[in-house]
Amino acid sequence: MGSLNRWLITFTLFSISAHADGPWSWLNAELGVIEQEQRQLRSVIDSLPISPAAQPHEHAGFHSGFAPRQDSIRWVQVDLGKEYAMDEVIVIPAMLGSVEAYGLPHRFRVDASNDPLFGESITLLDQTSSDVSLTLAPWRIDAKKAMARYVRFTATKLSTQPRLSQRFIFCLGELLVFSGGQNIALQASVLAPNSVETLPTWSPKHLVDGCHALGLPVKNDDVSSNGWHSAVSSTADATKWVQVDLGSVCEVQEIRLIPAHPRDYPDRFGFGFPRRFKVEADGQAIFDSTTTDFPNPGDTPVAFPTPGLRAKTIRITATKLWERSGDFVYALAELQAFADGKNIALGSSVTSSDGTLTPSWQHSFLVDDRSSSGLLINEEKWLTDLSKRREITHELAELDLRHSVGVSLAQTRAAWLGGFVLLGAFAFTFIAIQRSKRSRRLEMESLRQRISRDLHDEIGSHLGSIRLMSELALRESGDSESLQEIHRLAGEAAESMRGIIWLVREGDAPKLTSLVEAMRQSAACLLKGINWTIDAPTADDSTTAALEFHRQIFLFFREAAHNITRHAKASTVTIEISWKSKRFHLHIKDNGCGFDADAVTAGNGLANLRHRSAVLNGSLQITSESGKGTHITLDAPLS
Repeated sequence: MGSLNRWLITFTLFSISAHADGPWSWLNAELGVIEQEQRQLRSVIDSLPISPAAQPHEHAGFHSGFAPRQDSIRWVQVDLGKEYAMDEVIVIPAMLGSVEAYGLPHRFRVDASNDPLFGESITLLDQTSSDVSLTLAPWRIDAKKAMARYVRFTATKLSTQPRLSQRFIFCLGELLVFSGGQNIALQASVLAPNSVETLPTWSPKHLVDGCHALGLPVKNDDVSSNGWHSAVSSTADATKWVQVDLGSVCEVQEIRLIPAHPRDYPDRFGFGFPRRFKVEADGQAIFDSTTTDFPNPGDTPVAFPTPGLRAKTIRITATKLWERSGDFVYALAELQAFADGKNIALGSSVTSSDGTLTPSWQHSFLVDDRSSSGLLINEEKWLTDLSKRREITHELAELDLRHSVGVSLAQTRAAWLGGFVLLGAFAFTFIAIQRSKRSRRLEMESLRQRISRDLHDEIGSHLGSIRLMSELALRESGDSESLQEIHRLAGEAAESMRGIIWLVREGDAPKLTSLVEAMRQSAACLLKGINWTIDAPTADDSTTAALEFHRQIFLFFREAAHNITRHAKASTVTIEISWKSKRFHLHIKDNGCGFDADAVTAGNGLANLRHRSAVLNGSLQITSESGKGTHITLDAPLS
């Protein structure tokens, strides 16, 4: 039985584990579909850029005013200056300290319109029916070439302000609108009727300043190219400049400065970025921060929109240098100039007021399309791919949840299947055992019947013939002691054989009433010439005992009767039989000559009586006096 169960369980588990889609797909077909989707999504996500480490900087972004209820409506609106055919809108969550996606609303909507009051508008994204995942990853919204001047972000379920559970806010790090490969929302006008301005961290204008916690769109590599580095100065107020010559007058829509971050200065973000500087194109001022300090941008780009600009040279002049370690320097990783989404400054000629030339710092490294950590890639595609990674990560999380539920269902089914297999195995084994027992009973019954027939037909007939012939011989030749003994032994043997035949024919647990009947028939043979009676229950036909119990009691009784016949010289024998409370009681008394118990010899058969009493775990009492008969009492358990 044990080996059968082990085989069935092993076969079931092997069948499950051998299934191609997974160990549990065999019991839940949906798991195979889920696992296929997971494989496909993981294959896609492996081809996407990894999520960058969060970049802390002073310009965290936009912060709404405080609201007393989470379902209060708050919005912020960007004016692009004119109508554009928008390709996509990208929203980047804010970061404050170590808290990523700080203040990102749980539910929101993004709309576009040519009406500043949004009397008529186009909904670009409606995320107001379910909560979003609070991660720093960007949200890319397909604008589908919608023609609009204004973009509005509306929060419909605000975020709980950290450490203040009864105040609600919403924050954004950056909002970008791309059209023709250009971020047309850069430095745009921002309208926020309910906002917080705590410079330098929070301000509506930080929503479109090009700085965000995702940092630079970089594909990391091991190329040693830090950018351009000025000569070292002992004072911060030294003036230094670097200039890029585009070769000819070109249209320039955006100028972008990429801060340096040398690998040998891993903790110095925004390495060498000037505290005060100005940006000029062919001598025309584009940006001037020579009277106030400019916050260090860290690992985020500093961009200046220049719509309608045509220029040949771009010069960045520092008037207050960055402090390095007791001295002052000016450094940039890259200078980019964009037209129609293309960097036209790539490979241009670079000149400067002075410089520090090393294998990692060269004039040409300022226009090689590299940051200090790797190759600069297209920002729009990079943000789009990061948004896609966020979406796929969310899908994978949902699939993981569905997979866990599916596995639980498959495990439940496996438990039921295992239970049914075990139940079937037990049932099969039980039926097989019962059939085997029944077959063995039938075989034993058939064997007992054959033995009883053989005893009756063969040995019985021979004993009967011997007894008949001895009786005829006695009649013809008169009384002979030898013939008398032969006749007596033949009779006793025939009687013994009948008792044995009765025992063989009975089943494994004969009824006690059958035992009484066998004892009655044996007494009729063994106690011939003696007045005997048997007093026993006749109504109780349900009590049974083991066949061995019957055998021992029957042989005990025959031994006692045989002793009475041979030695007691009794004229009356009373036999009392009873059973109750799982006990069997036998009392035999005669009025014979009795005997002295102390002078009993082995030949009287009392030793056989005591032996059978011990086998039955019973108690035996034999009392006798000369001339007053004998009492034999046996008390034994039925089990």
